Amino acid sequence: MAVEMLFRWEPGYAFFGAGTTAEAEKILGKEKIDLILLDLALPGEDGLTFCRRIKAQERYRELPVIAFSAFPRQIYEEKAIEAGCVAYLDKPFHPRSLVETVRRYIPD
Repeated sequence: MAVEMLFRWEPGYAFFGAGTTAEAEKILGKEKIDLILLDLALPGEDGLTFCRRIKAQERYRELPVIAFSAFPRQIYEEKAIEAGCVAYLDKPFHPRSLVETVRRYIPD
């Protein structure tokens, strides 16, 4: 996963990768997570549904979620924000752009 490789090189960040929302939920239950990077196109439950579901839980309400997708921005950015995401990035994105967006929500 390119995103995981990017954050392995960034000092000060720990990265937990998940390929499905079920895997992500297991990680949320075990680890202290400061931010979620969420691909909207996931197998099984889609990213928007997952975001709405976790944001409905009090303990995740303030957890920043950054969505990214190859879906058309003019359609999905608004949907992502309505679902509870704090930002939306188009795929493919520049690695610096992703790191800068993450730092905006969890500074060093």
